[in-house]
Formats: sequence, structure tokens, C-alpha cells
Amino acid sequence: MFDSFPEARKILSSLKSTLEHKDKATAMESLHAISALQQVFDIAEAVAQQDPTLSVDEITDIAEQGFALIDQLVDILATKKLMTEKQDIEQAGLTLAQWVITHHGVLTNIQPVVDGLAYLANALQDKPTLAKLAKFMGQVAQASSVIIRHDLDNSNPARPWRVLNINRGIVATRSHDLDVMANVFDELILRLPMDAPGFFKEGMSEMVRLNYPDPVRELMQEFYERTKLPAVH
Repeated sequence: MFDSFPEARKILSSLKSTLEHKDKATAMESLHAISALQQVFDIAEAVAQQDPTLSVDEITDIAEQGFALIDQLVDILATKKLMTEKQDIEQAGLTLAQWVITHHGVLTNIQPVVDGLAYLANALQDKPTLAKLAKFMGQVAQASSVIIRHDLDNSNPARPWRVLNINRGIVATRSHDLDVMANVFDELILRLPMDAPGFFKEGMSEMVRLNYPDPVRELMQEFYERTKLPAVH
């Protein structure tokens, strides 16, 4: 779904031009990270095209370097309030995430991926595309490191693991695809057992407010009944 390294490089080239035009100081500050990220994309594309045998650790290490550079650029752009450019860089990061998944690597940093997916989800309306996005989000979750997936430090509701899985549930619901919804909801319960009851309770409110089709409402109702907390008397 996100396998266009030429498009990712185009984003970097456009970013460089934009910064040089808008803010030369920021351009100088970002130049090394942009160049280094271009090199990461070049390496990843060569691997994708030539299919050399790289170990899981090597794929993971390349991705870690790429996402560290994306984080650096995101911080710079957010500080300068260049939010469109920040979102563009996060979209380029989705291409790198797709590459990691395809080559069976591990995602050790999912924050920029989760942010990129959230922006994309908000921009989409087409239901089949939303269903595909929900599936890709599931692949991101599956490729996340063991530490991320175990969700040991779950005190922060804004942590990327929680946001990824909650947003995936919302995207699946918006797709109206009952098979996708059922699969995503089952995994949501497993991955976020403490959050699942609240998700389905909120989902029931949205069913009424947004007038979802009856089959979608019925499936949401089924999961709500399965997970709702007992009333306190």
C-alpha cells in the first residue's frame, strides 16, 4: 500500500526546496538529516528491487536509522510550526514501515508511523481503502517490537501502541466491512483489554450519532455486550 520510494524521495526533495525558500536557517539545520534519510530510502529501495539476503537485524537496523532521522525532522518542523511538511515526512515514513513489514523486520519506533497513519485515516473516505488501511495498521502492530506489543508501561493514554490500536478500530468501523471489523475488534480486545470496553461503549454512541447501517450497529452491539463492565450498585 505504501511502497513508492520515488514518492518518498520526492517528498524529501520538496521539503528541501520549501525550507530553502521559507527558512534558510531551518534548511541548514535539516540538510544533514534530509540527505541521510535519502540514503536510507536508496538502500531500502535497492533491497526491495534486488532482494539481497539481509537478516532481520539488518533490516531492523536500517529502519531504526531511518525513523530516528524522521523523528529529528519532525521535531524541527513541529518547532517551526511547518505542520504540512511534518505530515509529509510522516507519510514518507509509511513507505519505510511497509518495507520493514515486507522484509520481515521489526519496528522498534512506531510513533512517526502512528502519526502518519492517523493523518492518512482522517483524510480518507473511501470504504474499501479504509479496509485496506485497517489491514496495514494490523501489519504495523504485528511488526512492532515485543516490548511495544507487551504494552508494559500502559499509564499514558497517548502512547503510540494504544493510539495505533484504537485508531485501527475506528478505521475498521468506518470501512463498514464486517469481516475486517470483527478481526480488528478481536485483536483490540487482546491488545488493549483495559481500553476495549470504553472503545465499544463509545462506538455504540457513534452508531446512533452517525447513523451507521444496521449490520455495522449489530456487530458493534455484539462486541459491546461481550466487553461491557458490570454496573456498580
